[in-house]
Amino acid sequence: MKPLAAAAVACAVAFTALPAAAVTYSPKGVSAEEVGAVLKAKGLPVEITTDSGGDPMIRSSSEGLNWLVYFYDCRGGRCTSIQFTAGFDLDDGLTYAKANEWNFTKRFGRAALDDEMDPYVRYDIDTAKGYTSESMAYALETWLLIIPAFSDFIGY
Repeated sequence: MKPLAAAAVACAVAFTALPAAAVTYSPKGVSAEEVGAVLKAKGLPVEITTDSGGDPMIRSSSEGLNWLVYFYDCRGGRCTSIQFTAGFDLDDGLTYAKANEWNFTKRFGRAALDDEMDPYVRYDIDTAKGYTSESMAYALETWLLIIPAFSDFIGY
């Protein structure tokens, strides 16, 4: 009987030492509030608003750089994909060759140019089918590496 009690105590101690379990989001996608909660947990500012199409949008910033989170394929407040994006207003814009250099040499974050040749960097995330708060935090960590690397790359 004593070995069984000792094993139960050992299991209880082991389980209390584990970090909190990740929250599994609905297979219908994520809400702006759920994404915002992950950003806030990382100490980032969060302003939840809507884009020109009426879908949720989050404004945030890190390391002095402003960026947005766009939500796509939204139904009933849940969206099956999101896109982190940041735009940079450069006096002389950026060349297609320089944007392509980023796209060919970097795995994460896609460069694009607007009609004034100002660069944007985007990072798309599919949030359907069992996405979790832990996966969202990991995607955010990746984004927070992309932003300053892209800023340095374009000389901002």
